[in-house]
Amino acid sequence: MDEKRKIIPNGEPQIIAEAKIGALVVFPVLRDSGNGYQEVMFEKFVRPPGTRIIALKEEKIFLQRERRLEIQNKLDWRLPGGKVIDSFKEYKEYLGKEIPENIILQAGRRELQEEAKMLAKDIKIFKKSSCGALVEWDLYYLIAENIEASENIHNEGEEIVGGKWFTYDEILLMCTTGEIDEDRTVAALYQFIQSKK
Repeated sequence: MDEKRKIIPNGEPQIIAEAKIGALVVFPVLRDSGNGYQEVMFEKFVRPPGTRIIALKEEKIFLQRERRLEIQNKLDWRLPGGKVIDSFKEYKEYLGKEIPENIILQAGRRELQEEAKMLAKDIKIFKKSSCGALVEWDLYYLIAENIEASENIHNEGEEIVGGKWFTYDEILLMCTTGEIDEDRTVAALYQFIQSKK
């Protein structure tokens, strides 16, 4: 990176407007314009991160069929997942910091049990996906192995309408044909499956 284009964090983020799921936040940074550093305020919408769980069994991945409001209530195949932290109010202490790994893994285990009625003996972070410059909504993709059935501990309502195990080749085809619509999940699944070949 060109040193003249360097941007450095400068102080604590400031919350401008807060809602239940996120907030408009200003991050003070120092930017080197070539004539010295100048403080600028970098504004973005921040929401707590989420998880997506790549549950594995016999070289198959579990997907669930969901009714999604963001795609006009159409059905989409998704990885089980949800929030790492339920509200922005609870997330504030991590603003501008990394969330501890144990909190992310605990959330992944909880979401897998709530949504897919499964327990994972082994779970680890595969990758972190960042949303972009103006919206901070990280997704942690987790690999869950040694899966066993569990009781459903949470009612997901009408969002989830079923689930099924798919082979890697079936999933690659679903990513290509648009049956899996969440773009970041398509990229993560491609990366994961390629890492297994």
